Amino acid sequence: MGLQHGIKEVLDLNVLDFATKKPLFYVDYATATSNENQAERLDLTGGRGNAKQMSFDHSRTSTFQVTVPLVDLKMIALLAGEEVVEGAADMLKREVLVVSNASTAPEVTLSEAPVGDVQVFQLEGLRDNGETLEVTSVAEKVVTLTTPVPDGAEVVVYYQYKTPVTSKKVSIKSTKFPKAVEIYGTGLARNQEDEQDYPCHVHVRKARPQANFTFTMSGTEATNLEITFDVYEVKDQNGDGQYIDYIFEG
Repeated sequence: MGLQHGIKEVLDLNVLDFATKKPLFYVDYATATSNENQAERLDLTGGRGNAKQMSFDHSRTSTFQVTVPLVDLKMIALLAGEEVVEGAADMLKREVLVVSNASTAPEVTLSEAPVGDVQVFQLEGLRDNGETLEVTSVAEKVVTLTTPVPDGAEVVVYYQYKTPVTSKKVSIKSTKFPKAVEIYGTGLARNQEDEQDYPCHVHVRKARPQANFTFTMSGTEATNLEITFDVYEVKDQNGDGQYIDYIFEG
């Protein structure tokens, strides 16, 4: 079989914990994967004109880049050096509600059960807080006001509520950083000789995501994550330092 291949597909990736070999997550939705390799060259020059005589290569480095259009919480957790935590959390909610005077005092009904204090303001304009309105009582989701407010008037309400127990949380902490992983990638390569597609593989033996990353939420573009892994040497059975293996079937 010939050694010339055409490659047009992105890799599907299995990312494993380097220490335990436990699978962390699977990526079959990347838009691009790439491997950049660099090295330094020390030139020896001399003689008339100080021409190059010979050189030594050293300090080879390798990085592996992945671009993904979907946000995987386990991937974010890896970048943060944290775990995905499941459970309820207290969050702030702002609502614009309509006052009802159907009972003896003005009332508004919240969409969630509040935790702690509830603050109510008259609505000014489209979104601004006006006069503070005094709260008499809070019974489950019903807030009763002491301050007289006309029936049908709009008010702004702020309160904390608990998210569902199935909520997922990833935290960015000042003392946590990414851990080492092992990456197996599988794609397709078309051999020029028989025009058939064969699996091709990339094995990143040891890598760590760079701690710098940007998580953008935009109103005009979908969120893309660009992750760069620094690749580290692992000795093979012959004692050679390995970064990445490329395996072509067929």
